[in-house]
Amino acid sequence: MTAPIWRQEWETAEVPSEPAVDHPTLTAPVAGGVPSEVTPAPLVRRRRRLLAVVAGAVLLAVAGAVSPMLIKSPQQVAAEAQPPPRSILTAPVEQRVLRDTVILRGEVGPLQSFSVTPGVRGDGKAVVTAVKARQGDRISAGTVVLEVGARPLIVLPGSTPAFRDLKPGADGKDVAQLQSALDRMGFRTGDRAGFFGAGTKRALTRFYDSKGYRPLPVSDNDQKQVDDARRQVVAGERAVTDARDAQTALARDANASGQQKREAAKALSRAREDLVAARQQLDEITQVTGPMLPQGEYAFLPSFPARIDALKAVVGAEVATPLVTFSAGPLVVKGVLTEAQRVSCKPGQKVEIAGDGDLAAKGEVTSIGGQAVQPSADDKGAAPQPSGVPVVVTPVAPLETRASGQNVRLTIETASSGGSELVVPVSAIYAGADGATYVTRRSGDGEESQVSVEPGMSAQGLVAITVRSGSLQAGDLVTVGSG
Repeated sequence: MTAPIWRQEWETAEVPSEPAVDHPTLTAPVAGGVPSEVTPAPLVRRRRRLLAVVAGAVLLAVAGAVSPMLIKSPQQVAAEAQPPPRSILTAPVEQRVLRDTVILRGEVGPLQSFSVTPGVRGDGKAVVTAVKARQGDRISAGTVVLEVGARPLIVLPGSTPAFRDLKPGADGKDVAQLQSALDRMGFRTGDRAGFFGAGTKRALTRFYDSKGYRPLPVSDNDQKQVDDARRQVVAGERAVTDARDAQTALARDANASGQQKREAAKALSRAREDLVAARQQLDEITQVTGPMLPQGEYAFLPSFPARIDALKAVVGAEVATPLVTFSAGPLVVKGVLTEAQRVSCKPGQKVEIAGDGDLAAKGEVTSIGGQAVQPSADDKGAAPQPSGVPVVVTPVAPLETRASGQNVRLTIETASSGGSELVVPVSAIYAGADGATYVTRRSGDGEESQVSVEPGMSAQGLVAITVRSGSLQAGDLVTVGSG
């Protein structure tokens, strides 16, 4: 097989001394007999050299542009090492009342709340037999709220809570409250104030009758004790009468001896002594028996009308605890102060009350409790209440009932400058070499001047000042620092 024959074609220029610029084109046979063109090797090498030259030129141009930014003169390095120029920080002088405040949250509610769970006399079950009021009702003194075991629960005016049965013969402040309540409702007692006597028993009986009930006696055998004592008195009276008659008969009998007469006189004296003792016993029994006011049948509330905040009574069901919750007194705001806040707060301070919607009122701190409140969480897993000292704020004007239960913001004014004064930041104040206190006033063109001042009350990073020498007014700028 013979080697392929390459055909070389030259295109020559008219100039005989130099070959044409064009390079030969090599044509090689391919399958099917159609030749293809192949670029010769010398041309490829020339193109590569050209690309290398162009790339180098580009790199040199980039290096020339970047090098001035990377290469710095000693003077430039020294200049950049210098600190930036000092900037002066200023603040405006204000003319206003300076106040220091404590801010906390509080809840609107009644001044006092009382929970009552009446029971029944004896060992029987305490079952609700009637409900005569509803939750949310406003009630007056003498109202029967419900019945337990067919016995009433009555609300009465009084600041001392119910803590015992009020029985005949009892003495104390709570008895005086009962007497006062009965008197105001039209049932006069007539007894000495604080003593549960016969007049109080009569008044209590009339009051119960007016409500459709009979008051319970001290004990089930009260009447028997009284009846027995009365029989003893009757027997004593008869003994005295008989002894007197016997003595009279002996005195008329001429045959009666002196001894008989002395015995008759002695019998009369003893009969009289027995009668006195019987009557005294009857009085004592009468004093401690009769109608009483059981603890489970009354609740003292400090003011009326009162409100039923919660009522768990269901007719036919056993008594739940607490069965009913009353609230009395005006609406107040109760909050909790931290120990740090407690130091600056005291009764009599002014308070701003702000709540939902249009609730905005002014108030006064009326009490700060001495016993710390411990943090607690309710059964539903709510966030625990903050610990601290309880505080009560009383609004200047009564709050509307719909505000009850709202969580509000309390702003307590713990200190005030009283009137409008010049106020500057605390950082503007400094002491001079002479021991005096100064601020530096800075004008719009940067001119500074010292102004001697007397600092006053400070609060919230500000201080009230009085100018002693120099010129300073609201709107001027004072230096507070530099950066």
